[in-house]
Order: sequence, then structure tokens, then C-alpha cells
Amino acid sequence: MSEIESLELKREVMLRLIRALLDGEELEEIAKIISMDPNLSARLLKFINSPYFGLRKEIRSIIQAIAYLGYRNLKDYIFVLLTSSFLKKANKEEIKEILKFAFLMRELAKRLFPEYEDEAYMVGILEPVREKVGDEIKELLERAGVSETVIYGLLDPESKLGRLKEEVKQLMKVYDKLEKGDNVQLPPLLSQLSKEELIESYILAEDNAQSLISYL
Repeated sequence: MSEIESLELKREVMLRLIRALLDGEELEEIAKIISMDPNLSARLLKFINSPYFGLRKEIRSIIQAIAYLGYRNLKDYIFVLLTSSFLKKANKEEIKEILKFAFLMRELAKRLFPEYEDEAYMVGILEPVREKVGDEIKELLERAGVSETVIYGLLDPESKLGRLKEEVKQLMKVYDKLEKGDNVQLPPLLSQLSKEELIESYILAEDNAQSLISYL
């Protein structure tokens, strides 16, 4: 692990940053919040200048980095960092599995209820944190201004995203059999999709996770 990767991040700064991103604050305000944590600033600049983006010219300012990433990509990145800060003992392979789960949540939500694809990703990323801290995550996310859709998706198994979350967990357990063409009993939501759609979504999620984990 590099020196930058080993630096502790300030969770309160990340929570304030998530709220600002969700509220659509101006770039200058977003940059100001990020700059409150030098370690976060260093991680962000390292990430934006990694081969993942293939930039021809190095980005040196936080505002430039935010402008290039956009709110959605920055928000995704911050949620990954927040999750990894809670799961301090998680290695890259474990973080990759979390990312794959989150990307698969997003890909399947695109097909089943596209209005919630971003929220589905957040639920996927934060599920390991919920498993670690329990219902305490509710207060944490309310302070960050995260939507009730995400909170219910994490805490209520009967909610739309709560059901999807549990079904995606089942899919990941039986995916190898599904890919081989074995007869697999799919849960209600996922049974609305074809085998080809499920496999395509899984491959996309796996590719996205593999690409991203290489440069975190």
C-alpha cells in the first residue's frame, strides 16, 4: 500500500461532502470541503491522474478534478472511500467484491426501475457498512443528507431496493451455475429479466469493479 493510500481520511469531511454533492452545491464549495482534508485531496488527485482516466495533461487543482469527474463519479468515489474507511481490514479483493455488488445493483436497477439506479449503487456500496455498524448507519446517512430511498433500501428488506439487494446477493451465489446453463430458480424481481440480461449485467459489473479497483 502506498503512503497516500495508508493515510486516514476524515469521515466527517466525507459526510459533509456527500451532503454537498447531493444538494448540488457549486464547484467552489465542493472544492473547499475536499480541501479541509489534505489526505482526501491527495487521494482524489492521485485517482484523477491515474491511468484509469488516461489524461494527457496532469490535473493539479481540486476544482479541475471535480469538473472532470462530475458529481456522479465523485459521489461514487467518495462512497467507496467512506465504505473502505469503515472496513479498515478489507483488502483490495474484498473491496472489489463490494464494488462488483454495487455495480450489479446499479445495472439491474437500470433494467427494473431506472429512476433508482444511483440509489441502488449507494445501497450496494453501503451494505457492508450496515452489516458492520447495524442500525447506527441510519443516523450516519441522515446526517449526510442521503435519501430515504437509500436508507430504506439498506434497512427495510420489503422496500424496493431492499428486495433488489437481497436478490442480487442470491444471484451472486448462483451466477456460475446460471452462466453454465444450469437450471437456476431465480427470485421474483430478477425472474422478470432474461438469462442474457442477467449475464450481461454481471459481466459489466465485474469489468467496472476490476477497472476501478486497480486505481483506488
